Amino acid sequence: KGNEVGTIMKKARLFVAMTLAAALFAGCGSSGGNSKTDTTANTSEAAMSMENGEVGEPETTDITFYGVNDLQISAAMMIAENQGYFKEEGLNVECVYMANVPEIAAIMANGEAKIACANNYSTPTWVLNGAKCKVIAPTCNMGGTQCLLLRDGIEIKSAKDLEGLTMGMVSGSTQYVTFRNMCKELDLDPDSFNITTLQFPDQLSALSQGQIDIMAVPEPWVTKAQEECNATLLCSGTKSYIPGAEGDVLWCNMYATINANDEWAAENPNTVAHMLLAIQKATDFINNNRDEAVKICADHIGMSEEDTAKIMDDNVYAYGVDDSYVDTAIALEEFMVEEDILPGGQRIPFADYHDFSVLREVTPDSYTAKEEY
Repeated sequence: KGNEVGTIMKKARLFVAMTLAAALFAGCGSSGGNSKTDTTANTSEAAMSMENGEVGEPETTDITFYGVNDLQISAAMMIAENQGYFKEEGLNVECVYMANVPEIAAIMANGEAKIACANNYSTPTWVLNGAKCKVIAPTCNMGGTQCLLLRDGIEIKSAKDLEGLTMGMVSGSTQYVTFRNMCKELDLDPDSFNITTLQFPDQLSALSQGQIDIMAVPEPWVTKAQEECNATLLCSGTKSYIPGAEGDVLWCNMYATINANDEWAAENPNTVAHMLLAIQKATDFINNNRDEAVKICADHIGMSEEDTAKIMDDNVYAYGVDDSYVDTAIALEEFMVEEDILPGGQRIPFADYHDFSVLREVTPDSYTAKEEY
């Protein structure tokens, strides 16, 4: 039985890799080349116009901004849209909310998406597979909402009781980081788990019907599973509730980000600057007007204010770059190398998938990292 489950796990890994690769290259004309070597595709090469501390007129005003309908990836996007911050910056922004970050991979790879919400876990894989984009700003530390939940009716006395169970997971999802680090920390065999590829809503349905034992989801699906299926929270990226292993953990420490297409960003540096100013305003609003922000976000995602407040309290909303962000990104890359997640076993330098030149210029106080990127 162990060999059969191991085989299933290997197939699941292969499926994840193939799904990511297919998504990244769908409609993409080129699979080669490192974006850092193309000097025309770097916002640091662009001439952003600033006078008396004010950013010049945006080169492009009509923008489609892609995000995800959750409170970690796109809360700032929701607030900026609701509060009119994009309009204040002279932009006509259409906000499009996808089901999850992996869905954004294909449209970022083929160039359809010029600017989108993402995270610093997905971006290295995108770039190594040929997507011409970079992280231009972090927006939220979301490790506290990357969770694993246990189906109602299953009782465990220790972490070892989890081995052999069936787990739902989205291909390429950030919850995989929580899962693998949990296994490493608690000496569990990851190959003993039967991983089934399911989207978040499908995991909820499968859990309620007893088709899976564990679901790997972010918020708001964690709260939905607890309320609709009476699921038990096993762990998040920052807290374990597993019997015998309760307490604070560091199993997932990653950030939601804003990503931009290299060529588009180089051609529209003022537009990028105005987008970042709108996101900074939105992040400040979330932190300084939490009750109102909760009401806005609760209405957007269709949840109660109580549940929305709980979810937002588990996220750390922070626009800007500090040494903690840099260290987290580098640690995530090491994790992906160890887990053979990066294509071809490649490594990717931090600077090859980050470009903070506009952020440093337009919001200099938000950049405190020792190194400049």
